[in-house]
Amino acid sequence: MAEMRVSIEDPQGDVLSFDSSGRLPTVQPAAAVLYSETATSRTTSGSTSSQTWPSGVSACWVSVNMSTLSGGTTPAVTVALQQQDANSNWHTLSSSSSLSTSSGSSNFSVGHGMAQHGDMIAAGGSYRFTWTVTGAPTTCSFQIAMSGR
Repeated sequence: MAEMRVSIEDPQGDVLSFDSSGRLPTVQPAAAVLYSETATSRTTSGSTSSQTWPSGVSACWVSVNMSTLSGGTTPAVTVALQQQDANSNWHTLSSSSSLSTSSGSSNFSVGHGMAQHGDMIAAGGSYRFTWTVTGAPTTCSFQIAMSGR
């Protein structure tokens, strides 16, 4: 006989699940969009404006989608998620792989429970995305999106 599970979901999408013994094995909040942008032209390295990390979010998934990349000498783009410390210094939590084709994409995750990167995320702290563009492309457009819970 299969194990019976009982789950309750609140209006925000947080799920509370009990196993057949009445134990509470995990609580999984629903993922929410934390950052999203349309494809933007960027031919030099730079960063987004500083954002405030939402309270209660301890893990995130970042996706970088390349729209156009051409010209120059072996052009490539790498995107990183950075967090600001109490002394106003920026630290890279994780970054994408190098994207070198016009239809490439890369994903990475950060935070509590993530297999690849278990870095601490400071709730209420500042974060930003940075990108490094190499090879002097004449056209380069990509978008960044982040979901978390």
